[in-house]
Amino acid sequence: MKTREDLVTQALALVASGNRTLDTQSASTHSSPVVKEELFHEFRIGSLSYLSRVFGANSTYYQSFKSEVTHATASRTRRGVGILSAARKELEGNWLETTRGAISKDILTSILKLARTHFDQGCLHAAVILAGGVINELLQQLCLAQNIRLYNEIQGKAVAKKPLQLCGEAYKKKIIDRQQNKQLISWIELCNSVAGNPGEPAAEGQVKQMLSGTQSFLAQSTL
Repeated sequence: MKTREDLVTQALALVASGNRTLDTQSASTHSSPVVKEELFHEFRIGSLSYLSRVFGANSTYYQSFKSEVTHATASRTRRGVGILSAARKELEGNWLETTRGAISKDILTSILKLARTHFDQGCLHAAVILAGGVINELLQQLCLAQNIRLYNEIQGKAVAKKPLQLCGEAYKKKIIDRQQNKQLISWIELCNSVAGNPGEPAAEGQVKQMLSGTQSFLAQSTL
């Protein structure tokens, strides 16, 4: 599978980055050898971004790396290399097909059901926010499957792309068609409007259309 191969290649590149960082270790006046800080932080930021977008910020891999790889020392860097190696081995199995897709679609379906419940109870804002979250996750997964980066590099930091940017890139790559792009943009803008103006009433017809359209988009998507 092309996506898995790409992700494994990216993991290998990060492992290589960690090993290059280890090559710079030097004796410390304290107990632990240190490594070059610039290379360490490049390795750490790149790895956290990768683990977050592939496995999720709540995954064991991401949380372990975040808590263990904290200082520019050889021992901490080796821990990071070990965590990435374990993640790579899991990717070389059938994790993408059997785990992420199945769980994600099931969870997203449940979230949409909750959004529908809020709608039926007249809580239109909550329904829009939940549906917007589903759209964002769908776009992330569809873009990830086509090897589209989910973040921008700004001043050395990985910043997650916003849904509108992901939508535009998905359209350019022909992951979604013109009509889907138009609909998604309108729903994302509705979500942004609701989030930015919680006191403003949302149009019931618009919200109903958003929920139905998002359900159809989810059903048609292969995760």
